[in-house]
Amino acid sequence: MIVAAIIAHYGEASNTITAVASLAAGTVTPSLIVVVDNQDDLSGEVAASVMAAARGVSLDILRPGENVGFAGAAAIGARRALAAKAEWVWFVNNDADAEAHSLQRLLAAGAALPSAGLLSPLIVERGTKRVWFAGGTVRCGTLEVRHSAAPTDSITPYRTQFVTGCVMLARASMIRHCGPPDASLFMYYEDVDWSLRQSSQGWCAFVVPTAVVHHAVARVEGRRRFGSSAVYYMTRNRLLLASRYGTSGAGVAGAVWWGLRQIAKERGARPALQCVAAFSVGCAHGVLGRRGRMPDSLARLLR
Repeated sequence: MIVAAIIAHYGEASNTITAVASLAAGTVTPSLIVVVDNQDDLSGEVAASVMAAARGVSLDILRPGENVGFAGAAAIGARRALAAKAEWVWFVNNDADAEAHSLQRLLAAGAALPSAGLLSPLIVERGTKRVWFAGGTVRCGTLEVRHSAAPTDSITPYRTQFVTGCVMLARASMIRHCGPPDASLFMYYEDVDWSLRQSSQGWCAFVVPTAVVHHAVARVEGRRRFGSSAVYYMTRNRLLLASRYGTSGAGVAGAVWWGLRQIAKERGARPALQCVAAFSVGCAHGVLGRRGRMPDSLARLLR
């Protein structure tokens, strides 16, 4: 069985090296690991360290030449996986590391569930082991996304409405049927779109609770905090998808309520103003249908 793992590299190279090493240390390892270098800095000794972390597993480093975001990297990786005749494609954030049996248990569940297009492990917060994702829902109309963080004693895979892009195993036949993640979303909500798209075409999503992955989750004073860039993309993409899957008016109302809560979390005038700018422009671009990477002028303002 050919399995390709896809990792989008951005940020510290040490994160990507750790993620690659965790995949190579599994009881079942991918046939191919594809690292999409969104930062164009995996070269020389750094690239050698990434290769060494793969421990003999075949590894490709793809360089798109610009930051194409997580969604773009996932689409590029998916195409490379299909070209390699992969039967399964495993998308893993570079700030996540998998326990040794994770891939083995995901593949076993996928073999037993022919309707499964997407499978998620149980995702816990690195260090605390607090459950971060045990399934999720998308509210009709507003496209509000909720993670289930309830601990589970189940050892049996169960249905979920969507899987998070943090870690997801995709059946190659589903990708050929439904298409890869939407690269034009850049990042955030591409997992919601993919989950709903595959569901609309007859596929199902499942959580496999015996497969466990650890994820670095940013919190401030115990609350999940999103940076201003994330606020822009989450607001914009939510509104873009509301016209397809939800209700435009309810989507706007939901996005406004969510954005106000993110602004309220900020401490200090400058980060609060940056968050306001990200949210405001995200709303405008969502309504206007703008896709892709945020404008450079906004990116400079949010630094």
